[in-house]
Amino acid sequence: MKRGNRWVRLICAAGGLAVLGACAGGDRELPATVRSAKAVNATEIGPVTDIPIPEGARLDTKQSLILSSGNKWIGRIVMKVDQSPVKAFAFYQREMPAFRWSPVMSVQSEISVLTFTREERVATVQIQARTIGGTIVIVTIAPSQAGQPTSFQVAPRTR
Repeated sequence: MKRGNRWVRLICAAGGLAVLGACAGGDRELPATVRSAKAVNATEIGPVTDIPIPEGARLDTKQSLILSSGNKWIGRIVMKVDQSPVKAFAFYQREMPAFRWSPVMSVQSEISVLTFTREERVATVQIQARTIGGTIVIVTIAPSQAGQPTSFQVAPRTR
């Protein structure tokens, strides 16, 4: 009986460590890169220098993909922020133009989306509430498609 108890304890301990390790992995504290007077003007997120980062944001390294560096990078940055989705939406709506991004469109809803352009790149910011508090912010930046129209027309309805 003692031998069986030892295995049960060992398996429970290993399972507990695995759960704790899964909770801790993948997030990295991001320095804030904001330009407003209230916010701290901090250093870059690795190679990224041209988008605002809310104070206290944590990078999800498992979900993020950054190609190149500086002001010409493309890819996706996934962050967990300790703000409500409404405050995160207002932050990006206010701060992206300070980084020379021009607003194209925005939709505020359960999953909010903002789109911006800068030179020959397009940025999409997706914001949604996390289940256990805070907000997930996904910033995707890609080259704009040369030669493609920047607007679209809705075809008239046919009956």
